[in-house]
Amino acid sequence: YTLDAKPAPDIKITEQRVKQTLGGWGPTLRRKVTRSFNLSSEEEIAHRQNLKVCIPKVLNIYSLAPFLRTYLEALDIHPHNIVFSAFSNEDMFLEGAKYGSVDSCYPAKVAQSHVYALLFDKKYRKKGFDSLWFPAVTHLPGFLEHTMGQTACPIISGTPKVVYSAFTKEKDLFGQQKITYVENALDFDNKALLKKQLFATWKEKLHMTEDESNWAAEQAWKALQANDAAIMQEGREILEHAEQNGEIVLLLLGRPYHSDPGLNHEVLDEFQSLGFKTLSMRAIPKDEAYLRRYFQAEIDAGIIESPYDIRDVWLENFSTNSAQKVWAAKFAARHPNIAVVDLSSFKCGHDAPTYAIIDKILGASQTPHLTLHDIDANKPGGSIKIRVKTFAYTLEQYQKRLIKKKKVVTIDKPFQEVLI
Repeated sequence: YTLDAKPAPDIKITEQRVKQTLGGWGPTLRRKVTRSFNLSSEEEIAHRQNLKVCIPKVLNIYSLAPFLRTYLEALDIHPHNIVFSAFSNEDMFLEGAKYGSVDSCYPAKVAQSHVYALLFDKKYRKKGFDSLWFPAVTHLPGFLEHTMGQTACPIISGTPKVVYSAFTKEKDLFGQQKITYVENALDFDNKALLKKQLFATWKEKLHMTEDESNWAAEQAWKALQANDAAIMQEGREILEHAEQNGEIVLLLLGRPYHSDPGLNHEVLDEFQSLGFKTLSMRAIPKDEAYLRRYFQAEIDAGIIESPYDIRDVWLENFSTNSAQKVWAAKFAARHPNIAVVDLSSFKCGHDAPTYAIIDKILGASQTPHLTLHDIDANKPGGSIKIRVKTFAYTLEQYQKRLIKKKKVVTIDKPFQEVLI
């Protein structure tokens, strides 16, 4: 994504100003005002250009990284001065876990080790970061309709706060490294609120104006959308190629952080080494015309209102990532060339209610699926490889039947035959 041209002082902004009369007891007056774009001084811009920011590559940052990075770049921070931590690994975890708090969620625990690495690993320390940005994301962007909410997991939302407490309880490790820890809450389900949160978070640190922050947030949204569009385009090409050639594509049902090889135990790498292509849920094409190919019969029957509706299988769909897993399972059940790898971390309270739902969806459609629940810090390499190879054999047999047959049956009411 390429940033739009920087705003100039002659750019005009129209905004609504609100005034309460009679001490709040009278009528509220609203009027539109046109003013010039408020720019920082050359000195303030120069200050930002020299700043260095690091971000731990953990949790929901896997899906929000294009937004965070572009926001900073749009505010004149050089791309080379924005650094993410590496993938998780066992050595990183053991080194940083000694400051840990008690938590059953391994992805949350390993996030602390990423922060520790950014503070003390030699390859990061020599960069001399000014800030470490680990936002407490409370709500996520979503595409599903008729959901109860777009909330993030509360454990994940609270992890940045827990990490701060762990590293400042006995002594301030951030202060020792002269790094400002930035963990203010962000709501990605409310764009107007998000702009205010971003400005409140960075206005003093980056010496910027609110106009500049709002413009940077708009650039960040465009970058996030462009990134998602590119991923979905590649996913569509893979799926269409699979349809034409009778291939099997593996769809990962997981949370954003399950793309980390240190958290998924390299299961996807194992399948790819055996010749299977893999997709994340983000790679499923989301345009309505494409999805109606698979959901139209249920829409016509009044079972669902749109391809983005999961109320027919799960009404209590308040958790964004879990709701998207259920939706992706519905899509997989209707696509004959998709098999599923369902990953979930140990004691994941938001995923647990979806286990039976996803199993019923995929079982009814006879979609091949490998379930790996309760994965944690333990890495039973041998047993995982056995399960992968066993499932790979199942996929090979399924693929032979797929090529042999001229048609397959999709699931759910009403049943319908779809020619390939």
